Amino acid sequence: MIGKFDWNLVFLKKNPFDLTPPTDSEQIVWAGMKQIKERFDEIFEVAFSDSTTQVVLNQGPWGGGKTHASLYFENKKNLPQTFTDTDKEHFFPISICVPKEPGKPAEDFYTDILDTIGMRQIHRIIKNAIGNLSENETLDLLQKVLGSEELARAFWLFGTEDANDSQALLRSYFLEGVTRTELRKLGIARNITKSQDRFRVLAGVLQCVIGIDQRRESFLPTRVCLWIDEIEDLLYLSSSQFRIVSQGLRDMVDRLPNYFTLFLNMTLSDPEEYEDLETILGGALLNRITDFIYFPELELNKAMEYVTELINNTLYRDENFPENLPQTYPFEAKALEMLLEGLEKKTPRDINKRCRNAINFAFRDKRFSQAGEGIIDQAYVRTIENNELDREVA
Repeated sequence: MIGKFDWNLVFLKKNPFDLTPPTDSEQIVWAGMKQIKERFDEIFEVAFSDSTTQVVLNQGPWGGGKTHASLYFENKKNLPQTFTDTDKEHFFPISICVPKEPGKPAEDFYTDILDTIGMRQIHRIIKNAIGNLSENETLDLLQKVLGSEELARAFWLFGTEDANDSQALLRSYFLEGVTRTELRKLGIARNITKSQDRFRVLAGVLQCVIGIDQRRESFLPTRVCLWIDEIEDLLYLSSSQFRIVSQGLRDMVDRLPNYFTLFLNMTLSDPEEYEDLETILGGALLNRITDFIYFPELELNKAMEYVTELINNTLYRDENFPENLPQTYPFEAKALEMLLEGLEKKTPRDINKRCRNAINFAFRDKRFSQAGEGIIDQAYVRTIENNELDREVA
């Protein structure tokens, strides 16, 4: 068992080589991969200069950085530097994973998005969206998105009823359904029972985030950005089940023709696997894709750049880092190159695992006696077997 490490000895605040991204977007760092970052910046620039809805497919190998990207851009501070504070205020990101459990994927997808936003926040969103509109104006505007007068009425009630008992009843209506007696009490004819209805409700909620009264000169829309991770896991469902999800997503895109960006994260080994794409997404949704971003394995120089930028980020690097030490410290530059050169797959996750293990072994072998003394050099790297570098370290 390896004991606790003193990262101060290598002028780091903590381990920079996480194998899974932190859940807190404030702790997410973008290192290297400049071309991919530029592509995201371009897509966001277009999103805020044009109202048209975007569907973006992020594709690449396991550990390539797709989930990392979705978490990174949850933090509004990480939007392009050209964005104003007002732009950032009108950006609404949501991140979920695709449903994995067989059975009722549409219901799971629906519940995951509502839970991620939160029903209290959804109440505030709808309340703010309808603002000073009359009941008839609200019903007319929402029915265009929802395709149902009964669903539009439920939205109206949820945005206007503030009593705790009514709010609780309406939350139940949206989440799990209510009894016939409760439906009569609400004045709504039916529950949300069809998969199509669930995707309509989701589109309605997101439209309320965007804004529903676009006729006003003062209308200032919010760009909704929905990230769906691990979309390839739809293949674990039956064809009839994953088609419900892909068709529902297509329906959402069509119901939200403006101010909506849908990111789909998909892991496929070959960027040309079009047949698998069409199987998972369906031709209709595939035809609605506006942008592709491919996360490749990194070439050696790009991998070196990634590690160097990562360990020197202010989140990790001690501000008292001595100028006489290499920027790759605790690695000697040539030793780091040797570590990465022997790596079969140069994805950020595999790079992180190898670098983390090399540092762990160096701590175990007491390579760092005092701050700044000792370094992982080529001679030390040669003493470590590659299969040790790529395994988990206790």
